[in-house]
Amino acid sequence: MPLRPYFRESKRTEWKKSEPRFSRRYSLRLPVRIVSGRQEFQAITENISAHGVLFRLEQYLPVDTEIEFLVEIPAKILGNEGTAAAHCAGKVVRSYEEGHYYFAAATIEEYSLQ
Repeated sequence: MPLRPYFRESKRTEWKKSEPRFSRRYSLRLPVRIVSGRQEFQAITENISAHGVLFRLEQYLPVDTEIEFLVEIPAKILGNEGTAAAHCAGKVVRSYEEGHYYFAAATIEEYSLQ
């Protein structure tokens, strides 16, 4: 089953009160290519915030893996005619399997807008 992007507006929070959250999370489902060393992974973002992102993948991405990824945000989400891209670097802090997919939560430690 191929991974397909979609955007879902949601006012509900997707965290348990016992988990600290430092910034608002947005349910953005966008395709992304993750690079770690010489490995590449295709993924879809499940949600994203200023400090982190949750990916859905078809392969396992281990905790403590340093990653780089490019997120391209379509014009319809931005509300204008142009797209935006963020080149990000971070580290996987949580990884798990659910159903037929793997999920990896990563920090965003550095980014540049393009």
